[in-house]
Amino acid sequence: MAWMRALAGTYDVFADEAGVEHNGQPVLLPISHSTFNAQIEVTIDREGNFRRSQKLEKGKDVVTIIPVTEDSAARSSGITPHPLCDKLCYLAGDYTAYTGDDKEAYFAAYMEQLRDWAEAEESHPSVQAVYRYLGKKTLIGDLVRDKTLELDEDNRLTDRLKIQTTGQTGANVRFLISGSEIPEVWKDPGLYGQFISYYRKKAGEKKLCYASGQLEACSDKHPSKIRNTADKAKLISGNDDVGFTYRGRFLEKDQAVSVSYELSQKAHNALRWLIQKQGYTRDESAIVCWMMNRDMQIPDITKDSANAYNAIDDFEMDWDCLDELAEELQDKRETGKYFAEQFNNAVRGYAGKIEIDDHVAIIALEAATTGRLSIVYYDEMGARQYMDAILDWQEHCRWMRHVKAGKNERGITCECSPSPRDMAMAAFGVQRAKWLEADSRLLRATVKRLLPCITRKERRIPQDLVKAAARRASMPETMDSFVWYNEVLRVACAMIRYNYEKEGKTMDHFLKDNLEERNVLFGRLLAVFDYMEQRAMYEPGEKEQRTTNAKRYWNAYSSRPAKTAKTIRQNLVAYEKKLNGYQLSKFEEWIEEIMKHFAAGDYDNRALSELYLPGYYLQMDYMKEALYTKKEQ
Repeated sequence: MAWMRALAGTYDVFADEAGVEHNGQPVLLPISHSTFNAQIEVTIDREGNFRRSQKLEKGKDVVTIIPVTEDSAARSSGITPHPLCDKLCYLAGDYTAYTGDDKEAYFAAYMEQLRDWAEAEESHPSVQAVYRYLGKKTLIGDLVRDKTLELDEDNRLTDRLKIQTTGQTGANVRFLISGSEIPEVWKDPGLYGQFISYYRKKAGEKKLCYASGQLEACSDKHPSKIRNTADKAKLISGNDDVGFTYRGRFLEKDQAVSVSYELSQKAHNALRWLIQKQGYTRDESAIVCWMMNRDMQIPDITKDSANAYNAIDDFEMDWDCLDELAEELQDKRETGKYFAEQFNNAVRGYAGKIEIDDHVAIIALEAATTGRLSIVYYDEMGARQYMDAILDWQEHCRWMRHVKAGKNERGITCECSPSPRDMAMAAFGVQRAKWLEADSRLLRATVKRLLPCITRKERRIPQDLVKAAARRASMPETMDSFVWYNEVLRVACAMIRYNYEKEGKTMDHFLKDNLEERNVLFGRLLAVFDYMEQRAMYEPGEKEQRTTNAKRYWNAYSSRPAKTAKTIRQNLVAYEKKLNGYQLSKFEEWIEEIMKHFAAGDYDNRALSELYLPGYYLQMDYMKEALYTKKEQ
């Protein structure tokens, strides 16, 4: 129950923000409140007289905060009215007359509940106005006369006409009280507070709350709509009293878990708010990390390092200057150097604002079934520990990549760590259109496995994921050249780097430190063959070149390197004539240099490990730099 205590504590920190909207930002719901999408808005005056109405179409502010009871928040069938705003069948005393569907019991239950609140000490003038108006039983008639609802040829209200894809009879209605200080009842903090005080007095028997350890009024009905307003999945549910939800272990559901109503409301409302405000929601999962004890934005572990700080308002990164520089400079290395310098300065400035008693929590949710959510990852730690882990990840799991960062739509080329989803795509993605695609369940499972690698410095990236990414990178002919190079090869190299440097080594001197490492040597040799053919085929003005022999034979090369290298070398003979003397001599020099470092028996057909990929990449980088420098001279 640590996650519930953490979320409830977060709610208490931000309790003053409950129900308050800031510039279209997600709203933290008050306790005993939920939301629905309203289709109709009815305006009445303070005496309960009808004034006007309107249909609310998509694109408008239709999400409406409504007071709810424990039963109405969890309703799926039966007669359980919301206390104020609800569907037509609950609000309209003339519903049966206009539809022919007997819903008198729904209206009676609603009015009895509303009357109890309207006459209570904690009532509110807006509640009393709604009670007086609905007691006239003219709601649908008023809406028809105002042309908000339309009848068919038999003067019946039917669902053939829709409002926001919802049939007219099932429309949700909200109220606006003209003459009130805050006309919109769904935006009135005073009304929120009055209902909370009123409903708190309705609390039932006190039991032991498993989350707080206190005797409190508990609930066995817990909120849904956690990931979005249409989400029906719940984190805590025990409505199956004949199956195997708890039977066989406990006699009653509250023996399995018992949580106070108020703590549950706080925890679920805080979680919903955090997910909407700063969460990662993709592939049917939700991940959110947050500062538990105060309002301070933290880096997003679900994004690449270049974008992890985007949501932090006081992150002092000069994006405008970087965007201008990216357009001016042709040398991507210089842009990357400038980005690294500015980025590191901004990170140091941000990290200096973290206090010693700050705490961070991370939670990941996944839909177990349509109606059930599961917590697949949860962790708490000090904010300094969190930042230390993030910086360690971003330092060691990085590679040069082209990413979209800042306002520049064309993106920048810089050294950054890929996001967990980027890694999952590199390992399992298949290109079907312009980008990689993969099964959502596989992506969810992979991202879940990578989270502890980011938050716990001692964890390495699982070797099977690294090998899977290396296998995908060994099939360049199955992908577009840019997708393969930027989204697979570079991401795989970043993953390899992380595990490599966790062994106390450094990638900065990778080629020198692995002069006689068989896998690295074969990777370097493949780079020479590939670049040799690229240079020979190069024609000024050509936008695309045909695939080189090295890339066509790449997969075979990774499995049988010596045999495939011979085939590629033979195919290169025809291209050597197109190289000038200096280029040919350099390529021959590089091949000779690599071959002399093979130990006896190493030049064979054993399959290559993933280390051949950084060997290929770094050798290619070195050769391009060498020939580019020669051209400049």
